[in-house]
Amino acid sequence: MRFTGLCIAMLLVGTVHSTAHAQEGTETASVDLQQQEAFTVSGVGLKLAQDAPPPAATEPEEGIVTETPPPAPTAVLPEASETAVPAARPSPYPVTLKEAISEDLIDLSGLRSALDQPVEAQVLRLTLDEAIQLALQNNPDILIAEYDPAKAEAETYAARGEFDPIVSQKLNYSDSTASLDQTVRSFVGILGGVSAVDSRKITSETALAGKLQFGTQYAVQFSMDYEESTFGNYQGEYGGTLGFTLTQPVLRGFGRGVNRIRIRAGENLRKISEARAKLTVLDKMAETIKAYWDLVGATEAARVYEEALRNAERLLKLSEIRRDIGTSADIDVLQAKAGVAMRQSELIQANARIADVGDALKLLLNLKEGDRFSKIRLMPLDRPNPDASAVFDTDSYDQSLDVSVERALAMRPENEMTDLEIANALMEEEKAKNDRLPQLDFIGAYAQGGRDIKMGKTLTGIIEGQDSALTVGVQASVPIGNRAARGAHQRARLNIRQAEERRKQAQMAMMMRVHFAARSVMTSKVLLESTHQTVRLQEANVNAEERRLQIGITTSYQVLRVQEDLTAAQAQELQARIAFEKALVELQLAEGSLLDNFGITYTAGIVESPGSPAEHTAATEKLGS
Repeated sequence: MRFTGLCIAMLLVGTVHSTAHAQEGTETASVDLQQQEAFTVSGVGLKLAQDAPPPAATEPEEGIVTETPPPAPTAVLPEASETAVPAARPSPYPVTLKEAISEDLIDLSGLRSALDQPVEAQVLRLTLDEAIQLALQNNPDILIAEYDPAKAEAETYAARGEFDPIVSQKLNYSDSTASLDQTVRSFVGILGGVSAVDSRKITSETALAGKLQFGTQYAVQFSMDYEESTFGNYQGEYGGTLGFTLTQPVLRGFGRGVNRIRIRAGENLRKISEARAKLTVLDKMAETIKAYWDLVGATEAARVYEEALRNAERLLKLSEIRRDIGTSADIDVLQAKAGVAMRQSELIQANARIADVGDALKLLLNLKEGDRFSKIRLMPLDRPNPDASAVFDTDSYDQSLDVSVERALAMRPENEMTDLEIANALMEEEKAKNDRLPQLDFIGAYAQGGRDIKMGKTLTGIIEGQDSALTVGVQASVPIGNRAARGAHQRARLNIRQAEERRKQAQMAMMMRVHFAARSVMTSKVLLESTHQTVRLQEANVNAEERRLQIGITTSYQVLRVQEDLTAAQAQELQARIAFEKALVELQLAEGSLLDNFGITYTAGIVESPGSPAEHTAATEKLGS
């Protein structure tokens, strides 16, 4: 350092002495330019002080004769002189060394204290399990998805309504006047000369109709009427009928399986909705875990940059002490100060990163205050522990990969979804095949009734079968060509093939996703080991360089550089740890084992986890209540 200070002094002396020795001054200016370039740290340009006045005119040396040129015209020479001298270029780095050293650094005491000792009322401390619980209970996407199974159940419930009986009631009143023809009028005239008949009638008809699961259509009808007429001073009369009609398909529409296809398909759609809701739970749970580790990474990164800032501040104090005792120059202080400023910038950015990833996690947890986004700060309590992660054995990669693929083919919700889609396609084909058959129905009807001026006798007549009628028959219909049914059947067969191809595609996608996730786990683990080794080497390098600074054989600038390398290595190791944890989560998601690995049971909108009661994540109404 003493040697460096001596060199700087010699350079300054050489700059002042350049007026007497032009060539030496040129060489000194070249060296000075090189020093300016060497002293540039972190984008801050340093300019050596050159405040000496311009050199005075020198006298000619002895033995040299000089001629005085004739005076030039005053109107020309000044203009020529001004145009001949080029304008001085402004320095790109106008701040001098002393000015830069005297500048105050940004005060980050408030930020650093908030990171170290936050206000507990504004902090929510969370473990990973607690974050998962909040997401499963509050995440809006999960809550929305949980309504789909209930909607599908409602559709199935509605499909069962096809076999609900229907009760109908009719009540009619009529008042009519009918003129008699000439013959009747002549006959009636003997009795009193009546030319028209007035009648009033009240009719009540009750029917019960419906369909059975074998396709049988039934109808039960009961009717009563009361009629009064002026014809021949005739009194009122009651009449009633009780009848039963039955229609049984023999070909098209026959069979319990065909008539329950809509119900069976609805049940499958409900199961598909449940699988899709489970898929949403898996995805949002994985996003929550990744967001949690991102918050952990941002928090730990802030600590890394905080430690780097402390080291830079310690180096600055040491450089100031060495300058005061004369063992270092101002340039060392400036370089150390520039390092502190850089560390401050990194800490500010790290704090902003904490806020960003914290908000992302709060969105997944649906944390809010009334109708507004919560301002509370999340503080993760768990830390990555790669040694405790035994989800995937990287030492036996091929065997572990095969196990993961088998898990995915057995546990991923897409498997059940594609199977159910194929089942629905098969039922559609079954229905279309049945619709191609001719319509052939057996029809049977029976009715018995009674009539009397008294209601009691009328009812007795209905029961005893005073009047009766029996009808049996067959009706058939055959569409010519039947192209509509044939086209529907062909479309149903193609839907089966399409569903089978979608299943194959889904299985290939699942296997490919497992392969990607497994490679990511392997890569992140190796990268973690590499970055850990890099940190150890950089720590040793920093220790060695600081010892060299203590004995005066290096500069603070060099110590600053190796400290920067250590900080970068620590940040890379932290990123590798977070990447490894996220890779494990992605692998568990690809396998479909994420819920099982965390001890969570999911069934049809109910999430059960260890240590907490079952939570209904969807508000569903009991159908039929």
